Amino acid sequence: MAEYLARIGPAGARMMRQTAAFQVSLDLDDEPSLRWRVLNAAAPHLVAIFANSPVYEGAPTGCPSARAEVWRTLDPARTGLPWDGHDPVGHYLDFALRAPALLLPEVDGVHRPFGEWLRRARPTLEEWHEHLSTLFPEVRPRGHLELRSCDAVPPQWYAAPVALAVGITYDPWALRAAADLLGRPDMDLLHRAGRRGLGDAHIRRVAVDLVDIALAGCGHLGPGYFHPSDLEQARLFFDQYTRRGRSPADDFKGAEIAA
Repeated sequence: MAEYLARIGPAGARMMRQTAAFQVSLDLDDEPSLRWRVLNAAAPHLVAIFANSPVYEGAPTGCPSARAEVWRTLDPARTGLPWDGHDPVGHYLDFALRAPALLLPEVDGVHRPFGEWLRRARPTLEEWHEHLSTLFPEVRPRGHLELRSCDAVPPQWYAAPVALAVGITYDPWALRAAADLLGRPDMDLLHRAGRRGLGDAHIRRVAVDLVDIALAGCGHLGPGYFHPSDLEQARLFFDQYTRRGRSPADDFKGAEIAA
């Protein structure tokens, strides 16, 4: 992987050695298509809410989430928001088949798409599963949904990304409210989220509303599902940061974030 990504640029080495994220894994349950859509549409807002990497090599980057910017330049063939409302499964399958199979041998010095390998040879099911593990969209299906959009945050705030992700997906009312609020997944919004974070007026406004929906959703799930002390910690994070148009990136003194 390092060799393949190095041919594209420096983002591969930076991603593997100098970035850290907080991943939330969520069940598919009985409404997988709607959860898939909502999480993909929510991804830019989670990037902005939990942005926590404004500094690189000791200097401000101008972006609240330099981690997100690294992912935007890593490899467009295996990152982003591969979502389609008409055929979500087929669209993701096409995305996976088009991605270069970096774990299989090169042909004429080039890693060919996995779909081409299906025409050239007989890759095994194990090789297909390994190939799927080299895809890095914001939301990755793995028999469950891996939400990969949050920067790593201090342990005291771990409840916040979990509450946000769980609240907008596991409660039926909140899932539909989030779908109405967010609309369709938007790659342009994902780019803006990494570069401007909650300094983007539209992202900030939607982020605050999304937090309200998530907290209500967690409340509907009840204390047996989401412990009250964890929910209170999440609420404290959103009050201290999101509702004030701030993210943890703003705690870095001297980090000049583009607005």
